[in-house]
Amino acid sequence: MADDSTQTLIDLQYAWMDAWVRDDRVTLEAILAPEFTLASARTNRLIDRAGWLALLDTVKGETFTYDEIRVDLFGDAAVVHSRSTQSARVGDQRWDGAFVLTDVWIRRDRQWQVVARHSSTPPDRAFTD
Repeated sequence: MADDSTQTLIDLQYAWMDAWVRDDRVTLEAILAPEFTLASARTNRLIDRAGWLALLDTVKGETFTYDEIRVDLFGDAAVVHSRSTQSARVGDQRWDGAFVLTDVWIRRDRQWQVVARHSSTPPDRAFTD
């Protein structure tokens, strides 16, 4: 039987990106831990929680779909690996694409929060093809 945390984390992954698309800052602030950091192939710097929330003023999510999700639990920590597709815009520029994500979650006081995300874009041709 799978740990209930696995489904909780999958649900939180969807809630996080749904809140991004809807620009629901209350939900986003609850999901992102104070020490949250984003490492992304689409920027040349690490982005902290305040920086990620500030990006909501310029990066507008339109759709987000998980194509695959795998959860690995380690007690009160978890790593969620996923493949996703999104459509978004930055001003009048499209910001669409497919991504490979690694999210690190921790559980404090029975509450899961994401502490880190690494985002990269898959190659046109993978070594596994």
